[in-house]
Amino acid sequence: MGTFDFLKRWNSKPSIKKRLRKLLNSLYESFSDKQYFQESVEYNHQEEWELTIESLIELGINGTVQFTKEVWVELYQLANEIGLDEDANYCRKQIDLIASEIYEIDEVDELGFTKSELEYYDKHVRFYYNNIVNSLILFTYKSRELELMASPIFDPMTELYQELEYAYTPVCFETVFRNNLIPSIYKQELLMFKTKVDQMPSEIWGWEYLEEDTSWIEVRTDAEEILKKMGILHRVYDYSFTNIISSSGEVIKRKKSEDG
Repeated sequence: MGTFDFLKRWNSKPSIKKRLRKLLNSLYESFSDKQYFQESVEYNHQEEWELTIESLIELGINGTVQFTKEVWVELYQLANEIGLDEDANYCRKQIDLIASEIYEIDEVDELGFTKSELEYYDKHVRFYYNNIVNSLILFTYKSRELELMASPIFDPMTELYQELEYAYTPVCFETVFRNNLIPSIYKQELLMFKTKVDQMPSEIWGWEYLEEDTSWIEVRTDAEEILKKMGILHRVYDYSFTNIISSSGEVIKRKKSEDG
């Protein structure tokens, strides 16, 4: 693997640090100039999970832009997982408050989202489409192709799983089909693909299994077939929507053109 020390088993679930970094990345455009956001980036770099979460909660309380329900849900899950009961309860109250306001002012769909909320997601549908396509493309790669993507702040094996998880976030996934960026006839096949990946044993999430393990061969074949059916012939990971927050807090925007 050259200079990269990524020869280790994948733990079936992204680490707290990487999940927080992904959350920080999603909040960057709205809150990058806020003190609590900057503090949370630094705390996450120092692996101070409690302080990172507490700073993000303070950002949600004091920020000029309100956190969405999805942000509070992610904070609730993170706080709950590391035993921050008081913080988790606060996040839970914010989720319930948003839900109660929704029911009072607007109709909700089967996922619990109002028309106005869905309109917000519609504006970002190209991003959600990009996530789905990128996740499939990553699963067509073999170890050499993934190795070429590696950098100190981009672990391909981590992204392989995380990209899929975020692509299948229910409201984002449904938005792509609601806007017809992917024909609905492929929806069930995509859901079956996600199920197959979820059922792969955690012990085979390692570089040494990618080439020969039958489960990896099957999902690689499935990803190829789905992309072909969708009319996507290239196998180039698209960085167009990717902002990476480095360990120092620097935001690095990568674009497809930078990778040839």
